[in-house]
Amino acid sequence: MRPLSEDLRRRIIEARQAGAGSVEVSERFRVSRRTVARLVGQYARHGHWRPKQIGGYRRSRLAPYGRTIDRWISRKADISLVELKERCQTELGITIGVNALWHQLRRLGLSSKKNDARRRTGPA
Repeated sequence: MRPLSEDLRRRIIEARQAGAGSVEVSERFRVSRRTVARLVGQYARHGHWRPKQIGGYRRSRLAPYGRTIDRWISRKADISLVELKERCQTELGITIGVNALWHQLRRLGLSSKKNDARRRTGPA
């Protein structure tokens, strides 16, 4: 879904500031009351009505700690993702989910496999 145009956002905010109620503004511009409230709140907080960026690159909080995590895995090869998650919390102060941790390990090129016997064999 595309964001509302800046022109429409400006007109919504101007109508609301001119004294029109949220219901009236939402009906006039065919948007929800929640959208009106969100736009007015954003304008009050940030002083602009530009939409936020949709998509794009998000940097992981663990990216700077790749070497540290690699050391943890090399010292204890059978460390589980749950143990890594807890260690990130206690030693790095970073709260992260198991899935996000797994994705970060893949991005860093690290493996958390327990042993070679668990890996699937390829075709004969």
